[in-house]
Amino acid sequence: MTSPLTGDRSRYQEPGTRTATLRSRRPPSKSLALGRLRRGFQRQWPLFLIISFIVTGAGVGYDLSGQVPILSALVFWAPLGIAAGLVVTFVRELSRNTVTSLSSFGKTRGYAILGAAPELTPRALRQLPPDKRTPLDCLAFQPSSAFATAFRDLQSAISTDGVVAFAGAIPNEGATTTALCTAIAASQQGRSVVVIDCDLRRRSLTRTLGFDPDEGLADACEEPSQWQNFVGEEDEIGLHFIPASRHRNAWRDVPPQGFKELILRLRQHYELIVLDCPPLLVGAEGAAIAAAADRCVLVTAWDRTPITAVRRAMGVLQRRPRAETAVYVNRVPPEYRFGRLRGE
Repeated sequence: MTSPLTGDRSRYQEPGTRTATLRSRRPPSKSLALGRLRRGFQRQWPLFLIISFIVTGAGVGYDLSGQVPILSALVFWAPLGIAAGLVVTFVRELSRNTVTSLSSFGKTRGYAILGAAPELTPRALRQLPPDKRTPLDCLAFQPSSAFATAFRDLQSAISTDGVVAFAGAIPNEGATTTALCTAIAASQQGRSVVVIDCDLRRRSLTRTLGFDPDEGLADACEEPSQWQNFVGEEDEIGLHFIPASRHRNAWRDVPPQGFKELILRLRQHYELIVLDCPPLLVGAEGAAIAAAADRCVLVTAWDRTPITAVRRAMGVLQRRPRAETAVYVNRVPPEYRFGRLRGE
C-alpha cells in the first residue's frame, strides 16, 4: 500500500539514488553565489545610485547646453549612467579582500582557525519569545541550534586554557558576543567561569548584560585582594562577570601591575577567565591586556573584516610568543553548510 503523502515513492531512499541526489542539491534560494551577489548589492547600491545619477546628470546637462531635447538626452545618457554605476560597484565589490572562505583563509595565511558561528537571522530569532531574541538567549534556550553548537565546539577547543582573550581587529566585529557566548557555553559544560569587560571606553559587555555600575575592573585592579567585591552575577544564567564602570575619567586605563595580580587571584578560583578586550588596531590597550592570556582569539566577521586588518592584528598578537593565537569567524551566512566551516 502506498502512502497518501508520498504516492508510489518511498519516503526514504537509499543513498546514491537519483531521488536522494536531487534532494541533496542546494535550492536556488540558498545558492552561495546568489547569496553573495545579494549581499554585495546591499552594500553597494548607494554607490551605484550616486554614480548613475552623476553620469546621467552630467551628460544630460551637457546636451541641454547644446539645445538637445531632454527626452533624447535621457534616452542616451541613462543607460550609460547605469552601466557606469554597475562597472564601478562591481569593481569595488571585487576589490573587497575580506574573510569569505574559512578553509582557504587558514591554509593560505597560515593562521590557526578555531571555528565559525552562524549569523543569527530574524527567522532564527523568531523561534524565541519576543523578550528573548538575543544571541545569549539563543545559546541558553536553544542548546540544539547550530549557533549553540558552534560555541560548544569553541569551548571544547579552549578547554585546556585558563585565560582566554577575545578581541577584534576593528570595532563591531562581534568579539563581545563571542566572548560572552563562549563563557556561557563553558559554564553550561560545568566549568567555573568569570568574564571580564576589559574595554573601559566602549563597555559593550557590561551594557549587553544590562548593568551600569559605579565600580568595575579598574577599581578591582587597584584592590586585587578585594576582587570578590567587584564580581557580579547575571540573574538568569548565573554567569560571573567583572564589569567596566561608568566613566569618571576619560583617560583612566587598566593598571598593568594590578591587572596581573587580579588575574593571578582569579586563576585560583576559576577554571576559565574570559577577557573581552578592546579592538587591537584602535589603540595599544587591547594588545597589552591580551598579553595576560594563555590564548588569544582574534574574532572576525564573515565578508566584513578586511584581510589586511586580520594580518596586522595577528602581527600584533604574535609578537608575544607566550600566548597561542587563533582566529574565530562569526556571522557566517546560514546558506553555508556548517560542518565545512569548523576549525582544522
